Amino acid sequence: MTIAALHRLLDEEQPDVVRHPAPEIPQITARKKKSMQQPRPVPGPPAPQGQSSAGAAPLAVGKLLAWAEAHETRFVARKGEQARVLLRELRGLYAEAEELAQADAEEQRLLGELADLRARKDRLRPTQKRKSPVRDYVPAEVRTWARGAGLDVPAAGTVPNAIVAAWREATGGAQ
Repeated sequence: MTIAALHRLLDEEQPDVVRHPAPEIPQITARKKKSMQQPRPVPGPPAPQGQSSAGAAPLAVGKLLAWAEAHETRFVARKGEQARVLLRELRGLYAEAEELAQADAEEQRLLGELADLRARKDRLRPTQKRKSPVRDYVPAEVRTWARGAGLDVPAAGTVPNAIVAAWREATGGAQ
């Protein structure tokens, strides 16, 4: 059975079978086989009264498969069986794809909830503040003294312990 024939089967209505919309199947043109014998065409089922075969509504897939499987020609009956098997496999593949899509959606929802929960935990955690060291001197005064004494002292940051010790010795200790 060709992909085009399967495509036509999938596009037909099936009132007795619940199915999701069929995914798009690309049209592929098949290469003709070099064969001496071609299967002879079998006439289709008679058109309902009042309708010509050209303007008739397409048969439902279930009816078409039943007709093909009950057909007297082995070729048509075999094609009907193959179509039924392929449709069953396609339905299974479609169901698996739907389940995967649902699992992906659930995963995204859970990841969003996890991000919200982590943000809430971060807001509720107590913040740890750094304690500033307790000094018995004013760093600006120690820097001024050190520059006046010709010592090299950084303009910002922590005053080196050696400079603080020299300042204490020279000025008599803490202020």
